[in-house]
Amino acid sequence: MAEQKTAVLLMGLGAPDTIEEVRDFYTGIHGGKPSEEMYQSVKKHYEIIGGTSPLGRITGEQAEDLQQKLDQDHPGEYKVYLAFKYAEPTIFGTIDQIVADGYTQIVGLPLFPERSYASGDYHNRAETRLAQYPQVSYRAVRGWWLDRNLIEYWADRLKDEQEVIDRPDTKVILSSHSLQTRVVKSGDPYTEQAVEVAKAVAKAAGLDESKYVIAWQNGGSTPEEWVLPDINDVAKDLVENQGIKTIVSGSLSFIADNLEVLFGVDVGFKKTVEGLGAKLIRLPLPNTDPLLIAALEDAVLGV
Repeated sequence: MAEQKTAVLLMGLGAPDTIEEVRDFYTGIHGGKPSEEMYQSVKKHYEIIGGTSPLGRITGEQAEDLQQKLDQDHPGEYKVYLAFKYAEPTIFGTIDQIVADGYTQIVGLPLFPERSYASGDYHNRAETRLAQYPQVSYRAVRGWWLDRNLIEYWADRLKDEQEVIDRPDTKVILSSHSLQTRVVKSGDPYTEQAVEVAKAVAKAAGLDESKYVIAWQNGGSTPEEWVLPDINDVAKDLVENQGIKTIVSGSLSFIADNLEVLFGVDVGFKKTVEGLGAKLIRLPLPNTDPLLIAALEDAVLGV
């Protein structure tokens, strides 16, 4: 029987560890085999950032650090289990292990700050498996987008660039992953929360409204309409029409290095900005920063 009272099911997207795993990984994400054109494009992106994504490794480190934080603050009360949506260990398999280890209380925590259909799908999967285990209680963490530690992390990163930001020819773009407009129209609260985060970060950093723009990134992976404005269009307007020479970019919806930032921003968006004759400064993602781990602990504890 497990000694700790509660299991923490820490759920992430997962990532292919090698180029050879890319096709199967994206087959899972899109619910079917990607077209050859899409596969070759995504494969090339992975090759450009070094052949693989660090997301899986970093997520594992986040789980380890969260365990250490919980052990420090609440010794013997929690056991962190890592599970991935599209990689091993899976959500189903990890829940089976938790039950086999004797736990009857689970806190489900997706590694996505905002509440959305995407983060909700993690809970749907967990609850589907837990239907087999009626003796196990499940508390779903539905969002932690305004956690004080998360806001503080991003505000600190902006303050790190204060000297540059104070220049009249610098503008900050605070962005989050875009979403299909049909999903927004269905009532998904994600975009409202993403804007709320951006405003909270700017306020905590002492950033005047005139110094930043809220935009969206990584949209358009399907032919349908996505939430705008896109960061590339915003950058074009800032440089060509407002005389901006430096753009400071913060990808607020991401908490760990991944393809969509390492390629989407560091390669694609950088090419756009530099092609306009400006400079891009991209704020580092939280990864395993102590403030991020503290935010995860708050989510576990329901603070």
